[in-house]
Amino acid sequence: MMKTIQFWWHNARPTALPQSVLPTLLAICMAWGYTLTPQGQNYDFSLLYSVMALIGVVCAHMCSNLLDDYFDYRNAGIEEREKLNRAGMRARIGKAPYLAEGQATLKQTLEAACVFGIIAVVMGLLIALERGWSVVVIMALGAFCGYFYSARPIALCYRGFGELDIGLMFGPLLMTGTCIAACDTLFYGLVWTSVAVGLLVTNIVYTHSIMDADADMSVGKQTLATLLETPQRQMTAEWCFNFLPPILLVLAVLAGYLAPVFLLGLLSVPIGVTLYRSMLQFYVEKADPTHAHNPYPRHWWMLNMENWEEIEKAQLDWFMYRWYLARNYITLFALLMAVASFLQ
Repeated sequence: MMKTIQFWWHNARPTALPQSVLPTLLAICMAWGYTLTPQGQNYDFSLLYSVMALIGVVCAHMCSNLLDDYFDYRNAGIEEREKLNRAGMRARIGKAPYLAEGQATLKQTLEAACVFGIIAVVMGLLIALERGWSVVVIMALGAFCGYFYSARPIALCYRGFGELDIGLMFGPLLMTGTCIAACDTLFYGLVWTSVAVGLLVTNIVYTHSIMDADADMSVGKQTLATLLETPQRQMTAEWCFNFLPPILLVLAVLAGYLAPVFLLGLLSVPIGVTLYRSMLQFYVEKADPTHAHNPYPRHWWMLNMENWEEIEKAQLDWFMYRWYLARNYITLFALLMAVASFLQ
């Protein structure tokens, strides 16, 4: 039994969990901080429901990842994976190797996804018994977005809306649901922050899709980057995903929805600036590979970029450097905002 749990946990891509866990923990911290303010003193913070929400989010994320593998392989099959790889999508070679290597069947994958999903639903319903019907509505919307990310007939990730779908799930829906679970209310500061976080989560997958745009188009796969088509449009969206979050933060503080201490989140902006400039450089490298960074500049304030020597040997530094920046941007933003929650 333990080996089975470990097998499915490993193949549900737990390395992607920070995209959901960080926003959840941030929402919990902000909910706790709000109950200590004069405006939120009539609401009680619940550690139990906060933990239950976190468990539900993790299981829902694992369920969504396995469903993505299931529908991806059911709709396209291993042949499509090989086609994508031949198109130069080196970063995706390792997707769902357990299916490609016959370690599990599609039926078993669907069953494992359902187990994770059932646990998430149970957590949500238990919270809803105390916190009300709004939790059920948010949970249903999240389930819809997660299921139809890759499930037909909607299949958002095949129509160029997968990135926005992920941002909606892991930003506004996740954080508002967690906040209600934690303190039985919503407040404007949390809502504004959830939109900023959603944009930063979207930025991770959108940055990926820009770098894979040519390969995606060669095999007929639509992403937000391929829908935007031109570098000018793609970089306009990149600007929005990188710089609208700090703008929203400043506006929320000026409007009085967040305390001034939350401006600590702006300390993460240098990573966003570096990422944006690096994406501009990406087009230069794409036109002339001799202009590539050698090596890519790394500094302590960019946070950790693990296994860098192995990445350089595999000649994936051009991809992982930018992916790490996008991931570390939201990581630092969420951590700084969580610290601010305890200082307000």
